[in-house]
Amino acid sequence: MNLGSGWNRRSFLSMLAASTGNLLSPSRLNAEGMFSKKGKQAIPPVDGHPIVPITTGLGSTGDIYAELGVTPLININGTVTVIGGSVMRPEVMELMRQGNQHFVLINELEVAAGKFIAKLCKSPEGYTGLVTAGAAAAMVVGYAGMMTEDLEPRITSCPDVSGFPRTEVIIQKSHRYPFDHQIRQTGAKLIEVETREEMIAAINPKTLAIHFTNILSDRGKVSGPETVAIAKAHNIYTFNDASADVPPKERLWEYPALGFDMVTFSGGKDICGPQASGVLIGKEELIRWSMLNMSPQEDRIGRPCKVGKETIFALLKALELFVNQDYDGVLKMYDARAQVITDAIKKFGVTALPREFNPQALGNVTPHYSWHIDPAKLKITGPEVMQKLADTRPIGIGSMGAGASGLRGRDPNAPEKSASERRRRPSDPSVFGFALWQIKDGEDKIIADRLVQIFSEAPKA
Repeated sequence: MNLGSGWNRRSFLSMLAASTGNLLSPSRLNAEGMFSKKGKQAIPPVDGHPIVPITTGLGSTGDIYAELGVTPLININGTVTVIGGSVMRPEVMELMRQGNQHFVLINELEVAAGKFIAKLCKSPEGYTGLVTAGAAAAMVVGYAGMMTEDLEPRITSCPDVSGFPRTEVIIQKSHRYPFDHQIRQTGAKLIEVETREEMIAAINPKTLAIHFTNILSDRGKVSGPETVAIAKAHNIYTFNDASADVPPKERLWEYPALGFDMVTFSGGKDICGPQASGVLIGKEELIRWSMLNMSPQEDRIGRPCKVGKETIFALLKALELFVNQDYDGVLKMYDARAQVITDAIKKFGVTALPREFNPQALGNVTPHYSWHIDPAKLKITGPEVMQKLADTRPIGIGSMGAGASGLRGRDPNAPEKSASERRRRPSDPSVFGFALWQIKDGEDKIIADRLVQIFSEAPKA
């Protein structure tokens, strides 16, 4: 299978560098050229560094993955962090480049970005936004901000919260998940409850907030609006983690409008911003306190949650594109890509099943496509097909070994699992399927060609 590119990367970059070199030369970057007599900017700011081809060292071959000896993947898994989340669009990459043009006060940029987010996402009056280093980072700085407020002695002592007036966070037992670790790392204590009555009874003078895990809301006994109402009645905060829960885009403004004090969304999933980016939308005072607890400020728990100027600009562009997209058109594109695959493999007796799509699913909203292998024609199972796709080289198609949680340490006390328990079996072994929301132009044809090869080599029944 030929996975090579048909265009010459070096010649393209050389041409681009030549065309921009004069514009970006130092002689053009003088005071007279940059500003008019009135001191106003007369021409757009430019990078000062022309785009140039890499001729030596890392990147000089045009294939950095091969240079490092790692296998790139065609993403049929979804927007999972362990394989890189999503791919940024060209406009987002361009804003990242433009964001590299100048130095800027990061705090000033964050405040301006917050206003942009609030307007774009139709946030309630008195709310603003914050670009964070992912949704998990938003939880760290958000909860730290709630506890420390704007008091520097508290900020510099967190996560040692001894002496803090309010440090308890109520969470429904069914809403416990790996990311509540980010709440606990601030020093806050989680208090588990199950019912509405238990939630109310758990509130005491030490209670800081109620945490709501949006993607698990159908498992809990207390809904989002009920959670907000209880919190407001008792003068405590609410935080909604909706990391993977857009599309639909309307949730960007619907959840804050419910009255949650803070809501976070991942920037590196379907928003398709930088992978290490997130959006925190909340009340202005809480956002200010969150900023006090994160980089570029020093000596605080959120210092590792660093967001560069380039990431901020790129996330804003990705969010703008996401809010303004025609999602019906996006769905038609997914369907067309699935049809390319269906048309290629139908000659083997492999037929497409109805598209699965729930536009109101709590999270990871996207169509799922699947196909049925006729066992009377081919002796190959769905899991075997998926494994062969993952084993494709030089570029893998999905990854059977991509656990959503990533690497795990050794647990000497864990019981040994049997081989049958370790294997994940689909309900129908003659079916295989995947999502197509993260594949790029032309990758549908690569998948189709590889499936043709797999079914051509499969034993006949």
